[in-house]
Amino acid sequence: MGDVTTTTSTTISQPSTLSGHALVTLEKIDTSNTAGFVKTVIGGTSLATLLLGIRSAWKHSRQPEAADLAAAQLFSGAAFAGKALGVATVITVSGFTLLIVGVSALLQVNTPRQFGAAMKTAHLRSLLKVSKRRRVSLKRSRKTGGNCQKIEENQVLQRLLNPSSSSLHQHNKMLPLLLLIFILFFVILLFFAVRSYPIPLLPQSRILLLIAHPDDETMFFSPTIRALTNAGHRVFILSVSNGNFGGLGEIRARELSRAASKLGISSSDVICLDYDEFRDGDTWNRNALCQIVMRHVEVLSADTVISFDSYGVSGHHNHSSCFDALQTAYSNGGVPRDVQIFVLDSIPLWRKYIGMWDALFSFGRSPFFYMARFRDVAACWRAMWAHRSQFVWFRALFIVFSRYVYMNSLRRISPLPLTPSAPRNSQKFKFH
Repeated sequence: MGDVTTTTSTTISQPSTLSGHALVTLEKIDTSNTAGFVKTVIGGTSLATLLLGIRSAWKHSRQPEAADLAAAQLFSGAAFAGKALGVATVITVSGFTLLIVGVSALLQVNTPRQFGAAMKTAHLRSLLKVSKRRRVSLKRSRKTGGNCQKIEENQVLQRLLNPSSSSLHQHNKMLPLLLLIFILFFVILLFFAVRSYPIPLLPQSRILLLIAHPDDETMFFSPTIRALTNAGHRVFILSVSNGNFGGLGEIRARELSRAASKLGISSSDVICLDYDEFRDGDTWNRNALCQIVMRHVEVLSADTVISFDSYGVSGHHNHSSCFDALQTAYSNGGVPRDVQIFVLDSIPLWRKYIGMWDALFSFGRSPFFYMARFRDVAACWRAMWAHRSQFVWFRALFIVFSRYVYMNSLRRISPLPLTPSAPRNSQKFKFH
């Protein structure tokens, strides 16, 4: 009877033990689910706050609006300083919180004590891996008859006598990572710190962009185009040639329309000429081109013209011909008084391919300056991809390293001419 009683009590206590384990397991699952939910909520909130802070910093790094200027005059600079400090605090706190949540989710820990234990475990694992490698190397050296034990003793003595050597080796390993972090931080700082100084325009102005070939608008003028279209101005593109040097004129004209749409310009506002006297690579007659350009200014009711300067950025003589035509019209009084002309600055070769770092040399040197933002650079890359017939390997390098993808510096074509300018409808032009 005693044996039966013992067996019965054992079988009765076994379900209670299983139920206890089940309850503990359910509690652990519930705790982990709760911790995961809390991490998700905190991470999502931190990410949203970080994005809002970056958006606010981006907004206030642009040209201040009239209301902000009025507030600055009313409350002095304290309001702007407080707003900047608040935005910086929000970005810092939310970014640090997001980092902590990400690390805790990666290590699967919920408390600082668990985090410390996880770091100790990771450190012990690394030490075990190192010792395992040493044991393997010792076995190999013994098989080959080497004196690995003496070498190991010498290494230990060297570390004891010169403890800074190992730390120096670790610092050397961390140096590339620190350098990369510094470069990324500086790039982000440039994007947010450098402000644009736009050309003076009336609201909803009509701007004519004069280029020599399809793809000039993307390779050289994309920061200006994006800034003008985002400000609500209407931009027209007049390409003097269709780039028919290799028999691809019609294809390149269609590519120009697609690229312009990527930059925010309607395809109906793109004009691509195909005249025999303005073939790609030929020498263009400045007087004939002057008449054609001024006629388009009149027909389109443009109040601003933007084009290349005398060097033409790359030294291409067709680019320089666009400037020569505008300079001829300006000097001879063929430009109406209410039309402004701006040209894109050419820079030395060593500055042309240092990307956004050229902001250190360009900012403040030109009266009008446009700095592209992240989405503007992305739009430029999409527009360049639209020119597939011209997208060779060096064009891919160009859109990454060229400073004209990230910024444009402009200036007026020249001082006002001495001769009085003609009214818009008083000048007659001849066309061929």
